[in-house]
Amino acid sequence: MFKARVIVTGLMALLGTFGASGNASAEVFPDKPIKLVVASAAGGASDIVARLMADRLTQSLGQPVVVEAKPGANGNIAAELVAKSPPDGYTLMMGTIGVLAINPSMYKSVRFDPLKDYAPVARLVSFSNMLVVTPNLPVKTVKELVEYAKANPGRLRYGSPGAGGSPHMAMVVFGQMTNTDLTHVPYKGAAPALTDLMGGHIDFAFSDPLLTLPQVRAGKVRALAVSGNTRLASAPEIPTVAEAGVPGYAVSGWLGIVAPAGTPADRIAKLNAALNEALAVPEVNAKLVEQGSAVIPGTPQEFGAFIRSEYFRWKKVVDEAKLVAD
Repeated sequence: MFKARVIVTGLMALLGTFGASGNASAEVFPDKPIKLVVASAAGGASDIVARLMADRLTQSLGQPVVVEAKPGANGNIAAELVAKSPPDGYTLMMGTIGVLAINPSMYKSVRFDPLKDYAPVARLVSFSNMLVVTPNLPVKTVKELVEYAKANPGRLRYGSPGAGGSPHMAMVVFGQMTNTDLTHVPYKGAAPALTDLMGGHIDFAFSDPLLTLPQVRAGKVRALAVSGNTRLASAPEIPTVAEAGVPGYAVSGWLGIVAPAGTPADRIAKLNAALNEALAVPEVNAKLVEQGSAVIPGTPQEFGAFIRSEYFRWKKVVDEAKLVAD
C-alpha cells in the first residue's frame, strides 16, 4: 500500500509538472511572427503608420511583426480576411475610418460588422486631410476654389483612395456645405491618387498629410487648407477649411489597430501596452506629429467606444447623401 501510494503521488507530481509547463508555454505570447494587415495600397497613411508601429512592436515583443498590404474595395477585402482569421492575436489589422465606420453603410455587399467582428486593440492617431490642388489649377484659396467650382459645375475632378475613406467623405461634406457639383475619381490608394494629382490628371483632393506634406514642401501640389478643426502643428501656416471660408467645417481621419473578435483579453492588453509604449517613444511621436498626425494613446475600451460613435455618425451622413458603392 505504501509503495502504491508513493508511486501514485509521484506520478501525480510528474503530471502536475508537465501540466504547469504546458500552461506556461501556452501563456507565452507572442511566440511566433505577427501579421499586421493594411487595408490599402503601400505608401499611404495606413502603410506608413503600420510600418512604424511594426518596427517598434518587433523590438518590444521579441517577434517579427510583418506588414502585409491587402488593398481593394476600399479596405473591405482586408477587413473580411481579418474578421475570419483565428482570434489568437497573431493577425491584426490597421483599421481606418473607412473600414470601421463608413463602408458598412455605403457598400452593398459588406461581409463584416465592425461592431461585432473585431476586438479593438488601440487607437493610434487622428489626422486632418489636406485640401490640395494641382499647381496648374488657377486657384490659391478655398474661396477661389469654391468660386471656380461654381463657375464650372461638374468639371472639377477630385481623387480619393476609394469610396468611403476619409478623403472621399471630407469632399462629400465639402461639396454639401459649399453647394458645389464635384466629380469623384476613386483610386486604389492614396499614393496613386496623389501621383495623378501631381501629374495634373485630376484637379484637387483631400489627401492625408503623412503622404502629402512632403509634396507640398517640394512645390508639387498646392495646399489650400486642412480638414480638421485645428491647424497642423507641422504646418501651422495652412488654415483650416473653416478658417478659409467654410464655417463649421471639420472632418478628420483616424487609424487604430483591431484583432478578430474573440482574441483573448490578456493578449489584447499586451498588444495595447506595447502600442502605447511605441507611441510614447520620442522619435516615433515626433515623426507622427511632423507628418501631420495627432497621437492618441488609450485603452481598448476607449477605442471601442470611439468606433461605435464614429459608425453612427457617418451612417447618418451616408444615408442623408444617399451614397452607394458597389
